[in-house]
Amino acid sequence: MSCRPTPGPGQRAARTSRRACDQDGGTLSTPSSTSTRRGSLRAYEPRRGQPRPRDSGLWLFGYAHSLVGDQIFYVALTWAAVQIMSPARVGLVLVLGSIPRAVVLLAGGVFVDRAGPKRIIIVSDVLRTLVMVVAAVLLGVGINGTVLIGALAVVFGFVDGLFLPAVGAAPAFVTTPEGQTRLQALRTVVYRGAAMVGAPVASALILGFGVGAAFAVAGALFFASVVALSATRMLRPRPPTGQDVTDGPEPSVLGEIRDGLRLIVADRRLLVVVLVIAILDFGYAGPTTAGVPLLAAQQRWGPGGIGWILGGFGVGAVTTAIVLTWRRPTARAGVVAAIGLTLTAVGVLALGLVQLLQLGSMTEVLLASACGAFAGVGTGLFGTLVNASLVLSTPVQQLGRVMAAVSLSGYLGDPISFSLTGLSAGRFGASSTFLFGGGIIMVAVILTWVSPTIRTIRLPGTARRA
Repeated sequence: MSCRPTPGPGQRAARTSRRACDQDGGTLSTPSSTSTRRGSLRAYEPRRGQPRPRDSGLWLFGYAHSLVGDQIFYVALTWAAVQIMSPARVGLVLVLGSIPRAVVLLAGGVFVDRAGPKRIIIVSDVLRTLVMVVAAVLLGVGINGTVLIGALAVVFGFVDGLFLPAVGAAPAFVTTPEGQTRLQALRTVVYRGAAMVGAPVASALILGFGVGAAFAVAGALFFASVVALSATRMLRPRPPTGQDVTDGPEPSVLGEIRDGLRLIVADRRLLVVVLVIAILDFGYAGPTTAGVPLLAAQQRWGPGGIGWILGGFGVGAVTTAIVLTWRRPTARAGVVAAIGLTLTAVGVLALGLVQLLQLGSMTEVLLASACGAFAGVGTGLFGTLVNASLVLSTPVQQLGRVMAAVSLSGYLGDPISFSLTGLSAGRFGASSTFLFGGGIIMVAVILTWVSPTIRTIRLPGTARRA
C-alpha cells in the first residue's frame, strides 16, 4: 500500500509525517496529494523496497500459531470454568472477556496506526505467552478459582482489543496490492483451519494431561508466533511529500479515534462496507453459534449433527478461499462479493427449511450440512474480496482504526444476536433462528446490490504464471 494523504476530515498532517518510515529497512512511496485518488493503486519503490514473498508466508505461519493458541486457550478456559462454576457464571466469564475487548478495540486501532501492526501483534503474543506460563504454573501447583479464571478472561479480552485491528491491518504491510486478494484468501484458509485444529487439540490435551498442559501448549504456540513475526519484514509507509515534520502537537488517542470515525462517515464506500458487515454479523452470529446446537437438539441429530453442519460452513469457506488463491476476480470483484453475500443469505435461509421436508435424520443432517457449505462458500467469497478491498482503499495511516471499527461493528451486535436466537428458538422453534438470521442478512444483500459502492469494487490482478 502507498501512504496517501488522508482525505477524511480532521486528519493531522504533522502526526502522519512524524510517523515516517523504516521498519526493517523498507519504505513505501506515495504519489503527491494532487495526483492521488482514494481508489488508486499504491506505488512502490524499486524491488528491494517491496515486500518479499517469504514475508507473507512468515506472517501466515505466525498468524496460524496465534489462532490455534487462541482456540486452545478458550476451550481450556471454558472447561476450567465449567468445573467450578454454574452455567450462569460461565456465561459471565465470557462476558468479562468481551467487555475489555470492545472497550480497547478503537484505541487499539490508534496504537496500530502509530506503531505499525508488527509491534502490536508481537506485544500481544508476548503478553499471551507470559499469561499462559503463569496460568500453567498456578494450575500445576493446584491454585484454581473464580478469580483466576475471570482474570484470564479479562486479560485476553484486553489483548484481543489490540490484536484484532493489528492483524486486520497487517496484510497491507507484507504484500503488494496485486497479491492482496491471494493473501486474504490464504488468511481465510488459516482462520477456518485454526478452528478445526485448535478445538480437537485442546480436548486431547485436557483429557490426557489437564487444563494446565493446555495452557502451556497455548503459550508455546504464542511464542512460536512471536518468533515468526519477528522475522517478518513489514514495510512502514512513507509520509506524503512536502509536509512539515515539526508543526502541531501530537493528537490524543480520543482525537485520533474521532478522526478514524470521521473518515468512515465521510467515505461512502467505507461507510457502506462497515454497515453491511455489521448487518451480516448480526444475522450470522446467533444462528451459526447458538442456533446450530439448538436445531440439532430439537431434531435429535445429536452432537454428530452439530459437527456436520459446522463442518459444512468451514469446508465451504476454506474451499472457496483456496480457489481464490488461484483464480482471483479483478474488474468484477464487487459483483462476485455481492453474489457471495447472496449465497450466504440463501444458505442460512435454506437451513431453516430442512425440517419441513420431514426426511430421515441422516438425510436431514446431510442436507443441513450442504446448506452450511453453501453459506460457507458465500462468506468465503464476500469476506476475502471485501477485506482485500478495505486494505487497498483505506488510507494506510488510518487502516488500524478502520479495521478496529469493522471488528467492533460485529462484536457489538453479537450479544443481541445470541439473545434473540435463544428467544426465537424458545418461542417459534430452532429453525426460526435461521429464517430470521437469513432475513437480516438479506437486508445486507439488498443494500449491497442497490448501492454501487460494493458492486463496483475493482482489485488489482496478478499476471498468471506460464
